[in-house]
Amino acid sequence: MKLRTVYWKFDGDFRPEERFAEISSAYFKTASTAYWKLLVSKQEVEVKKGRPVIIKVRKIELPSKTAVSPLSIQRHALGTVVDVYGERFFRVEEQKNISSVVFLPVEDGTVEIDDLLGVVKVYPMNVVPAENVGVITAPEVAVPLKEQEANLVFKKDEEVVRERRKLKEYWYRRWHVGEWYPLIAREDVEVRKGEVTRVRIENLELPENTIPVPMAIMTHAMGTVIDIAHMGRPRAVEERKLITHAVFAPAFDGKIERGDLLGILNVYYISSGERSIRIFQHLTGRVEANHVYWKDEKVKRKRIMVTPFSFKRSSIGRFEPVIAEESVELGEGELEVIKIRDLEFPSGTITQPLTSFNHAYGSIIDLAAFSPPKMVEEDRVVTHAVVMSPKGGRIEKGDLLGAVAVYNVSVLREPEFLISKYRELMIRAEQ
Repeated sequence: MKLRTVYWKFDGDFRPEERFAEISSAYFKTASTAYWKLLVSKQEVEVKKGRPVIIKVRKIELPSKTAVSPLSIQRHALGTVVDVYGERFFRVEEQKNISSVVFLPVEDGTVEIDDLLGVVKVYPMNVVPAENVGVITAPEVAVPLKEQEANLVFKKDEEVVRERRKLKEYWYRRWHVGEWYPLIAREDVEVRKGEVTRVRIENLELPENTIPVPMAIMTHAMGTVIDIAHMGRPRAVEERKLITHAVFAPAFDGKIERGDLLGILNVYYISSGERSIRIFQHLTGRVEANHVYWKDEKVKRKRIMVTPFSFKRSSIGRFEPVIAEESVELGEGELEVIKIRDLEFPSGTITQPLTSFNHAYGSIIDLAAFSPPKMVEEDRVVTHAVVMSPKGGRIEKGDLLGAVAVYNVSVLREPEFLISKYRELMIRAEQ
């Protein structure tokens, strides 16, 4: 189908461009390795809490057959990266670059030149139409890595501290094995639409050698978790991390209550470490929480038992286009829930909005369905997208808003099954 795409083109300044393109679902297969690239500011910018801003970064050149997404866990004291842009719109199959980011401040302050704003994950992948999915293979792609100086920016005793460091970019091996962790509010908070806030959550310890990714499809009726944070100096992936806050973007006015389930965190393992011990500890933990959701246009709260469990994600997935079903005028910095053409996700799937493919006037930060919640083992229908606009503009009905990646997952509820299945892999990783 032909859809209008609106994207930013950089030629000294940003200007919107549009074209009609043939868009359809496609399948992809990712490689077993991925890469981290550093997002370092090239300009000084005054930022205001909750007002997304586009910041130029040191250019990152990437080969063809790659896709990107920001690494979760807030890396800058003042905010987090929610999207990235190149000098134009790039397809997965093309050589590409990253020259700027959408930075969402969680408090007022100044971003300085050479500040580390975040980290982007780079995934080598092959993309094919549906009829060729049976013969799809992982690509052989090498992404250049380097060491560079930058400012680590973090809070210490309520003061913003800058620490000049030499920082390395890394590659890592992906297992496609992960765990689900609940993010539960530890405080009552009044929230207002679009006013992003850090919410204190029940302490959450992430094991070493893991990558966290907030699960898509809005879990709390008032809004969505777009990142997580811990206090103090940013920690390396090889270190355990104590997560104390969720970065929450309200889509509606309302209240978060202590004990509310704000979201679910996918935590993916990228090396073995104390895998068998960690999984046993994790799977034996059950917690109660309030599930807050929409039903018949009213907010409902239901006390539920959350049982964490592990899962195996397929290396093959599919891209689904997200298409606006209404026209919306967005102001600069606004957050809006937009009706989209229904997306049907079968049981046993999880989704993730893609970065760098979004509409110029709004980045998709989550998906939503205003109906009673469904488990991952059930079929689901998504009817809305949660969109954040860095510069403002008009989205027309029928526009391509962006895309989501859809993965099949197998829930692994028995730790001994998972351990036995991956024992050989763990032994090789430890050698």
